[in-house]
Amino acid sequence: HIPGSYGLPLLGDTISFVLNPFEVLDAHYKKYGAISKASLTFQKFVVALGPEYIQQLMLDSKQSFSARMGYNAPLGDFFAGGLLMRDFDEHKFHRRIMQTAFKIDAMRSYVDLMHPIIDRELSRWGQVADFQFYPHIKTLLLDVGAKVFLGMDLDGPKTRDLNQSFLDMNEGTLSLIRKDWPGLLYRKGMNGRRALEKFFIELVPQRRGSQGNDMATFFANEKSEDGEFYSDRVVGEHLIFLLLAAHDTTTSALTMAAHYLAHDQQWQERLREELTALGKPHLEYEDLATVADLDNCFREIVRLHPPVPMMMRRTVKEVELGGYALQPHTMVMISPLYTHRMEQWWSKPHQFDPDRFAREEHKQHSFMWAPFGGGAHKCIGLHFADMLFKCALAGLLLNYRFSYTDAGQFEGRLQYFPFAKPMDNLPLRLEPLRRA
Repeated sequence: HIPGSYGLPLLGDTISFVLNPFEVLDAHYKKYGAISKASLTFQKFVVALGPEYIQQLMLDSKQSFSARMGYNAPLGDFFAGGLLMRDFDEHKFHRRIMQTAFKIDAMRSYVDLMHPIIDRELSRWGQVADFQFYPHIKTLLLDVGAKVFLGMDLDGPKTRDLNQSFLDMNEGTLSLIRKDWPGLLYRKGMNGRRALEKFFIELVPQRRGSQGNDMATFFANEKSEDGEFYSDRVVGEHLIFLLLAAHDTTTSALTMAAHYLAHDQQWQERLREELTALGKPHLEYEDLATVADLDNCFREIVRLHPPVPMMMRRTVKEVELGGYALQPHTMVMISPLYTHRMEQWWSKPHQFDPDRFAREEHKQHSFMWAPFGGGAHKCIGLHFADMLFKCALAGLLLNYRFSYTDAGQFEGRLQYFPFAKPMDNLPLRLEPLRRA
């Protein structure tokens, strides 16, 4: 009774959706309305487009939608035990493990840990021939993640192996044949997951009772309401999920920021002037709330390219959605990626315009801008992501003026899944700047 089309047998609209998700969703919206059925990513969904449906699924006052069952097929094996794979009271219980790690004092200490790594890596970039932004920012953020999350410096064979395990696991999430069989990409990804699991589970008891400003130490020493430590496995699984999620999403956001700012030199200079006016070599924690243009730039980047472009849930009971009665075990997909570009809500929605947040366009509906979800499952690391983005981008802006190597780059092809980035890895020309 729900309008829509499942497209080709088995494939559905998966291929066209992966190549250009907005166009596929927009075609469905214009043909069938806000609620339709579709086959995307080799699964059949009820697709619900618009801020009101993001709100319904995120707030979920009657606990009708399961995140764990929604993501189980594509991500269950890789993120088992992470917050994404827990629901309702269990999810609330496990968020307690992270409460100390995201308090103000901890966040302030992370800024101090980040800056030496950002400075070191940025100083090297100017000497790189044929510089590509994406792989270099990925390396920088992995080093930051190792220090902030694990209290480690990435050097030596052990940490290189750790890096490779993360890369293998990430690739495995995109495998078409999802079987843990020899020779398959999925097996390679699962081997990466198993190596990470072993590393983290062995790391946790080493941090029990110790002092440190890294998240692994905070997590390892957190206690339940009964005064008991959480198990080594539970803490290790949360660290795997958070480090991978924080690393890849912020890598994407910074890459897309460099992409737009290389094209829009006026905005690049405007941000640089805001930062220079502070008269400091780095953004300090107290500065994060004062850089309005940089803040609006971050908001605009994750509007255009949200870290999680699609959010999936599965109904656990009968529920009404947009006037349709959905039965239990129905897969539902909502899309920040589409909602963030709806012409009903945004002026010139495909255009990079950070000033739209100064004009408060986003306040027309509380869920028309929802890059980090909402409700009980709202991303616990959103303020950390904001902080890391601003510190890294500030470092880039104060050290270099950057532009495209080719005048036609801005119209180049983008990859949308699992995270947004230019297909060419964003070659840039870096012009070193001398700080005042």
